[in-house]
Amino acid sequence: MSITTLPLSSLILSKLNVRHTERDADIAALADDIAARGLKQNLVVIPAHFLTGEAEADWDSKWEVIAGGRRFQAMQLLVADGRLPADHEVPCLLEDRDDASETSLSENLHKVAMNPADEFGAFKAIVDQRMSPKHGESEATAIAYTAKRFGKTVSYVEGRMRLADLCPDVLEALRTDKIGLEAAKAYAATTDHALQLKVFKEREKDTWNGHKPSTIRDAIRNRTLPLDHALVEFVGLVTYQAEGGRIEGEMFMGAEGQQRVVDVTLLESLARKIAEAAIPALIKEHGFKEGLYAPGQGIGYYAKWPKAPSGYMKNWGDVEGLSKAKRKQLVGVYALDKDREDGVTKVSLIGTYKPEEKQAPREERDWEAERAASQRAYQVGILAARLAVPQLTGGLLKDTELDGRTFWPKYSPRLVDEDPDDENFKLVAMMIRVPVADIEANRAEAERLYDEELAAEEAARAAPQSQDDDEDDGADELVTDEAEG
Repeated sequence: MSITTLPLSSLILSKLNVRHTERDADIAALADDIAARGLKQNLVVIPAHFLTGEAEADWDSKWEVIAGGRRFQAMQLLVADGRLPADHEVPCLLEDRDDASETSLSENLHKVAMNPADEFGAFKAIVDQRMSPKHGESEATAIAYTAKRFGKTVSYVEGRMRLADLCPDVLEALRTDKIGLEAAKAYAATTDHALQLKVFKEREKDTWNGHKPSTIRDAIRNRTLPLDHALVEFVGLVTYQAEGGRIEGEMFMGAEGQQRVVDVTLLESLARKIAEAAIPALIKEHGFKEGLYAPGQGIGYYAKWPKAPSGYMKNWGDVEGLSKAKRKQLVGVYALDKDREDGVTKVSLIGTYKPEEKQAPREERDWEAERAASQRAYQVGILAARLAVPQLTGGLLKDTELDGRTFWPKYSPRLVDEDPDDENFKLVAMMIRVPVADIEANRAEAERLYDEELAAEEAARAAPQSQDDDEDDGADELVTDEAEG
């Protein structure tokens, strides 16, 4: 093997190059790089052969490029653009044909992609260099130069500059593959290192979602505000910035360029200061005892109410019709809200607190006794109704096909149910209209029967049971003959 220089026109691509996909990826950017700084790495070539060289004739005077195909194609593009002569001398390593595939595989296989964090740092170093006294370029000019130099867009380089400025903990997590590039972009949505670090530590504790990009974006977006937010409108952007408040362009959020307020705590503090200065006049106007401000980002009825004063509770009633004396007892709750007529954000009344009302002591009740009385009344009612039926029908069913086939159900019947004793039959429910007076006439008898049945059940539970008594055949009881009901 030896290195020599060969005319670019004598070189052709080789079919022996093991890279068959993305052979011409990003050729334009690579061409710009070679035009600006020259070829920094030689090509590897072998004598051309009609079976492997991508050419149609003149095999004896050609060389096949088996390593450095993208560099070769970039130089061909420069020739086509008139930025490089066709016979430009190219440094080449001459390789034996028998080692061609092995050499090509070795070059492609052992390449290690640059860590994204190193890429960000490299772009920043170049931009900083262009902004140094030696070149004296503005940031915008330096970024534009870098973008053109490497065949990237200006927004791409601006994004790399934002990523290079990530807080050290996030950048280190990227270097060590603890987080991926998309997660890093999510953190870089804001330039606020304190906010980045706060969200980063929160995500570290989350074993389920971890550093999921969408979760990070949501967390950061919820801690910044767009310029059209009511809080910004109320305070005023000029006032906010005069107090040291920062705004920044949104990035990696899908709405690049949108300006957002970063120092939300400062904005809320300024809003509170302005609002509380306006509240005394509103208290006087409404005739209240005092007034409280509902701080935070909530607007109108979405605002979070402040803590109630000691001895006060929420007043859910309307205050419009109250007397002056009643109003004087109330504490007004005020929050920012958009006026329905002019759309301007103002301090508005959203509710009131009133003095706590003394609750009457709760009556002590015997719930068990009430439950038993309710159950007794229900069962007595059933018995009284059943007693009224045979009296009403006067033995109407006797000596008919229904005689002996009617039952008092043990439980509330379905309209059509299975017969538990014989699968060849079904039970069909039929309702009977019984006068209430007839039922009430039987209530005393029903009470006697119920009390006797209850006493019998208690006696049975108290008596010792034999083994036979414990066995249950599982069949539901059906009482036959309407007279027995």
